[in-house]
Amino acid sequence: MNKKISDFFKSFWGGLAIALVIVGIGYLVYNFLNQGGVDFRVIGPQEAKSGELKNIQCQIFNNSQTPLVDTELIVNLPEGVFNPEDPSARKMTISLGEIAAKTEEDRSFSLLFTGENNTLQQVEVVFHYRPQSVSALFEKRDLAKVLIYDSIFRLNVQNPSQIFIDQNFPITVSWSNMSDYPFENVELRAEWPSNFTLSESNPQTSFSSNNRWSLGALMSGGQGKVNLKGYISGQAGETLKVIFNLGIVQGDQFFPLAKAEGVFTLVENPLRVYTLVNGGTSYEADLGEELNVKIYYQNNYSSALRNLKLVVSLNGEAFDFTTLKAPKGVFASNLRQITWDGLYVPELYNLNPHEDGSLEFTVKLKKNWPMVRLDQQNPVLEIKTTIESSNLPENTDLSELPKSSFVSTVKINTVTDLIVESYFRDPTAPIANTGNLPLRVNQPTDFTIHWKIKNTYNALNNVVVQTTLPYWVEFTSQVAGNYGPSRPEYDSLTKTVTWSIPIVEAGSGILDKGYEAVFQVRVTPVANYTNQAIPIIGETSLRAIDAFTGKAIEKIISPVMSNQLTDKTVFSDQGIVKP
Repeated sequence: MNKKISDFFKSFWGGLAIALVIVGIGYLVYNFLNQGGVDFRVIGPQEAKSGELKNIQCQIFNNSQTPLVDTELIVNLPEGVFNPEDPSARKMTISLGEIAAKTEEDRSFSLLFTGENNTLQQVEVVFHYRPQSVSALFEKRDLAKVLIYDSIFRLNVQNPSQIFIDQNFPITVSWSNMSDYPFENVELRAEWPSNFTLSESNPQTSFSSNNRWSLGALMSGGQGKVNLKGYISGQAGETLKVIFNLGIVQGDQFFPLAKAEGVFTLVENPLRVYTLVNGGTSYEADLGEELNVKIYYQNNYSSALRNLKLVVSLNGEAFDFTTLKAPKGVFASNLRQITWDGLYVPELYNLNPHEDGSLEFTVKLKKNWPMVRLDQQNPVLEIKTTIESSNLPENTDLSELPKSSFVSTVKINTVTDLIVESYFRDPTAPIANTGNLPLRVNQPTDFTIHWKIKNTYNALNNVVVQTTLPYWVEFTSQVAGNYGPSRPEYDSLTKTVTWSIPIVEAGSGILDKGYEAVFQVRVTPVANYTNQAIPIIGETSLRAIDAFTGKAIEKIISPVMSNQLTDKTVFSDQGIVKP
């Protein structure tokens, strides 16, 4: 039976039947469209406030003689626009039922709009329908374009217009919900200027990043505030701002409802302090090096400051605290802090207007600080100095005790090592050495040379390893090893072997296998070196630039002598040239 049906559709009459069906459907569609068809339009507000509910109206005009069935609206919600009845949904489906011929159907719904000022939200609505006389589904689309121009919330920031550098200053952030409906999962977020330190928050921040406050549900007419204190480093005359965003959180995304800024100008702190490390406010040091730190302070208030306390915090793993020497200071090893006060330093007990003073201490860096993990790369030690008075100066409107701080940094130079190895019998290299030992005049013997680079904390740029071959040594062009992007090259005119690497990463050769170049040389001793050891290669040099500190690095390795090979299967007397 199935075969008969299949044969029928393959026949002339079967093809004709299919054609008639297609023509019939086409006629029905044409007749439907010719009767007036369907018009669809979305009418929405041109503008909305962030956090505002707005009504979207959809108009459907069935201008045909045929009823519409299987009708529905699909509302595609962009990021920041929500269905208030199901905020997590990104799509709304609204069933309309049958729409009679020659009738109009209106349907409206409310959406919650969020976003920053002057952002455009576009809501797409798709109308699905099927004429009753046709089996095919049709659709029409339209957009509601809504500009966010303001906020339904009030968000205000209060802070002094001028603040002293490194002096605590207050910030108050207040908000209120001016809408008629509640909001869930409300959060306040701050964008701090660089070098800003939050020292106090009431209520406390909700996350370790110190810039977010979870406010929970905010009811209609609800309001609240956060009182903050902090301080900032910078240059006098610099204008900075702090930005606060109030919004709702859905999943991992934050949708802004309101934004406010606080602007302030930095003013020179009358209580001045700064530190010099080996003569500079910043320094690049080698392991084992001694740091000479001098602290300078001055009172530029118009009245005396009393019983000042000066604290230095030493932050970093590479300090060798056993070498610390701080005259008149008290060192707390558990806090890694040195403290001076008026009890031991009379100058700090009473500091008159425009009077200054200085203190100093020394500490060495560890000679040995092994690199055992990648987060030791680009190490920076911090020397933070803070000075604070115990009294408020007269004729000032300060609410906080005078305080000032200064941070000096010490970058640690990378430690780089070049290892040069030499073998006659070399099972690790895919290069076969030939010849005889002991060395004999005018008889060639091959050796393999290994160059290995070990690098610690900082990447190296423009690395060049180089050696010169004595006139009795030839380069055989046999090269192997993990030599990186470029193999060792030989210049026959200068008898120079050069290995260039653009970048050697931090931890290379220590936390991973690292770079290694292997090349073969052929040694043919001459008669005037009879009964002597001879150089197989000359001095080997490594030159590079520390990518983090900028220090020029140079390592010089002595020549490889024929009687001092790394290869322990070769005895030293076999490296003495025989006649």
